[in-house]
Amino acid sequence: MNAHRRIPMEIRLTRLSVDRKVPRRTVREGDREDLAILLYAAYRGTIDDDGETFADALAEIDKVFAGEYGTFFPDCSFVIQEGEFLASASLITWWEPHNAPLVAFTMTRPDARGRGLARSLLKESMNALLDRGDDRLTLIVTDGNEPAQALYRTLGFREILV
Repeated sequence: MNAHRRIPMEIRLTRLSVDRKVPRRTVREGDREDLAILLYAAYRGTIDDDGETFADALAEIDKVFAGEYGTFFPDCSFVIQEGEFLASASLITWWEPHNAPLVAFTMTRPDARGRGLARSLLKESMNALLDRGDDRLTLIVTDGNEPAQALYRTLGFREILV
């Protein structure tokens, strides 16, 4: 595990308009391996890369589905598929320590970055959480992961004390 500081953040949910030019769908049980491929590709070479293997990425996705990061909400988790591979995903769980939903993972394939895919999926997840009756969403981001921190700040996430 990397030694970088982790920053907990939250947002109060409000209905957001979502650009649906790019088709998306909710996460399915059969997405595990494709999500692991995406996770491995998205984190490789970033501040969050600790030399994990594809097997490690698959184990992380299995942990999400198994509820090790809290109850998984597939109806609030979305993917964008382009061709045979997933381009981006937003995975949401219930995180008991925050007593709120958590962005367990948001990830975008390196060749699909900069197109607003993660932003669009996070907005979709936020609206789905609102539909469930939730009023806030939390996440934990690595200090120094500037692209992720900038995305979360522009969406309205604020640092919290836990």
